[in-house]
Amino acid sequence: MSDMNPPPPPPAAPSGAGGGIIYPTTPPKDPILVLVLNLLVCGGVGYIIIGQKVKGIVAIVAWIILLFVTCGAGSGLISILGAIDGYMQAQQLQQGHPIGEWTFFNDHR
Repeated sequence: MSDMNPPPPPPAAPSGAGGGIIYPTTPPKDPILVLVLNLLVCGGVGYIIIGQKVKGIVAIVAWIILLFVTCGAGSGLISILGAIDGYMQAQQLQQGHPIGEWTFFNDHR
């Protein structure tokens, strides 16, 4: 038997994140791609790409509802906020830090 060390434990989960933990992938998703997808495609497709599937689906449903209720103003706001948040989430993953299913903006601990 060889003198092999056990693998390191997984990184600590972000506290207070709620939902599952999403770990970085190899190769990591490009934050600019996530930003553009969330900005241009229903406010949530970028979330799905990085693994925040439920958050992405909720953002898309909210985007569609607000498209009709607010004549597009609410959908634009969802797209802008989703683009900024998605970019920040993808940056964390790119740097090797896990994120929670429901983390927002810089809420990484």
